[in-house]
Amino acid sequence: MIIDENGLQLDSFSTIFNNLVSGFKSIYGEDINLDQDTADGQQIGIYSNAIYDLQSLIARIYNSFDPDFAEGHELDKVLKLIASTRLPASKSVVDINITVGSNVTLDSNYTVKDNNEQEWVISSAQTLSAGTTTVSFNAKDWGLIEAIAGSITTPVTILTEVISLTNPTPAVAGRDEETDIELRKRRNKLIGYRATSLISSIIGKILNLDNVTDCIVYENDTDVYDATKDLNAHTMWVIVDGGEIPQIAEIIATDKTVGCGLKGIVEASYVETFIRGNGTERLHTHTVNFDRPTELNIYIRFDVKKRKISDIIDIDNIKLSLVETLFNIAEDITATELYATIYSSGVNYIASSLELSSDGVTWVSDILTADFSERLIIVDSQITITEI
Repeated sequence: MIIDENGLQLDSFSTIFNNLVSGFKSIYGEDINLDQDTADGQQIGIYSNAIYDLQSLIARIYNSFDPDFAEGHELDKVLKLIASTRLPASKSVVDINITVGSNVTLDSNYTVKDNNEQEWVISSAQTLSAGTTTVSFNAKDWGLIEAIAGSITTPVTILTEVISLTNPTPAVAGRDEETDIELRKRRNKLIGYRATSLISSIIGKILNLDNVTDCIVYENDTDVYDATKDLNAHTMWVIVDGGEIPQIAEIIATDKTVGCGLKGIVEASYVETFIRGNGTERLHTHTVNFDRPTELNIYIRFDVKKRKISDIIDIDNIKLSLVETLFNIAEDITATELYATIYSSGVNYIASSLELSSDGVTWVSDILTADFSERLIIVDSQITITEI
């Protein structure tokens, strides 16, 4: 074992064993009996295991200083160096349009339910003016609680001022505690965004909000309309997956430049307080727009062939590995990369003819491109695996 310019170099178990054999022979002579059933042979085996285990411990400690290799609590410690922590388990979040006939205050326990009788509770008490206001709600229970668009229409807390309510977009599903792989991926993005530019500042701050899983920002700083992104001149387009509307609105309002337009169907207000010279307050309301990502369930099809006739291919496990693969907003899916995911479920088969589709009609065998605001999702029901 050595540490050089290439890092930590460990000996294999066979190298350790052979070195001990050579050492014993140099001391006791070449005719020493080191068979496994002898005392000396057993002793070399014990020493070899002990040295190998010690080297493994040293490698674990060595790797714990590198966020790309650290695991568990060691990775949590490294993350503190960039003032961040592992994302805990979270609740699903959904934006609900609430229409009221007159001003009303929704208490912090105001509750509604969806068509599946799942309850959703307001994130924080709010006072609504007559008309329609978009308000963030959390699922009552932790974890993966889903609600499709238009499925939340029933109030549990009855207020006569509330005329109607509905969720125009699906809920952003909650999650289990962040895994090491997910944490490393997010850390790399956080480091990239810790810059001094306007866009980097907004993205970095939003990504650090609770329950935010991804954020992307587009900017048209020219004097002409961008037809590709449908973005007006001098306009910014913020797309956020997860997080509460008031917190997102505050970051956008306080970080964007003067005169910069905002694109998005989610509209919120941030009220800024100024203190006059005589000590009195003056309020200024910023109107903020941003978008949630559009989730697109993609189609996947491919063939699998047994390596041996006696092999059994676990189709369900292959599908589970694919479904657990997560993609960011506007992230394309490369077919060749999905092969690695497919083979992570087993090595007793050969996968081939992998194709991807966004609609189940037009198929590609190389790259499936995501739109600027899309997040591509793999679902079990749209995976077709044919055993040949």
